[in-house]
Amino acid sequence: MAGALLLSMLLAGAPPSAGEPAPLDQDLLDKERQTEVAQLAPAKAKLIELLVGGDDAKAALYGKPLLRWSNPTAGSVYGEVFLWTVDNRPAAIASIYRWYHPYKDSTVEFVSVSEQGLNAKDEVKAQWSTKFPGLQFADLVGAPPPAESARGRLSQMRSLAREFIAELTDKRGGDQVERELRLLDQPLYRFECPQRKVVDGGLFAFVEGTDPEVWLLFEAVAAEGGSRWRFALARMNIDPLRVRRSRTVVKEWSGLREAWSDRSQPYVMFNFDPGKLLTDNAAQPAVPRKETR
Repeated sequence: MAGALLLSMLLAGAPPSAGEPAPLDQDLLDKERQTEVAQLAPAKAKLIELLVGGDDAKAALYGKPLLRWSNPTAGSVYGEVFLWTVDNRPAAIASIYRWYHPYKDSTVEFVSVSEQGLNAKDEVKAQWSTKFPGLQFADLVGAPPPAESARGRLSQMRSLAREFIAELTDKRGGDQVERELRLLDQPLYRFECPQRKVVDGGLFAFVEGTDPEVWLLFEAVAAEGGSRWRFALARMNIDPLRVRRSRTVVKEWSGLREAWSDRSQPYVMFNFDPGKLLTDNAAQPAVPRKETR
């Protein structure tokens, strides 16, 4: 019996035989996937041209991702979030991501945060042409006047953001599960736009995992008699969403499966082929580093 027990213990700790695959190191696999998406997503974002309004003003791609995210609730998926602006003011947001499990798609998820129409094209074709604004601003009733200092206004925006609660109704798998989304307590983008009398502004995200599902935009706007706060909301999910401020529902979206097919919506999704982008990126020579002494 003792000999059999010893043999069992030795076999349990033995390495896999030559015919068996080595077990996957999940942490290493996750890092490899994150690294791949960190190459893929910016390469795709740079190929997208975005035009805003009737005069077709070209929006500028913000220089770095607003957010790098994953969503274990949904599966093995990694993405990065990019922003296009006009005069520093947000115009559109794209989440560019790649599924590894349970799907195998690469996707651009686009939402308008503009009060004007948008047109977008990539290296393949025209992908987006909205017929109506992506959001509407409303005054923040009961909010204090914007503070005099930028630091004071940031503190106000963070406090105001905590008054909002966003909820997602997840219908994947045939079940209906309601979940409260998590607010990222710091704005992912801060701006001012004198052309539109915007003294200060901040873009906040409600996330699942670290995946943005709802955007909350604040602006401090100069007006006669003093500046005031206003807000707007934009969706980034096809499932039903609800946003409350205190106990009052301020925005509600029903499910939007047309996001895949109707490119006139302010929120759209489309797939792309990552192969060439990853190949081109890998073929680029590495930039030599400067020596430091």
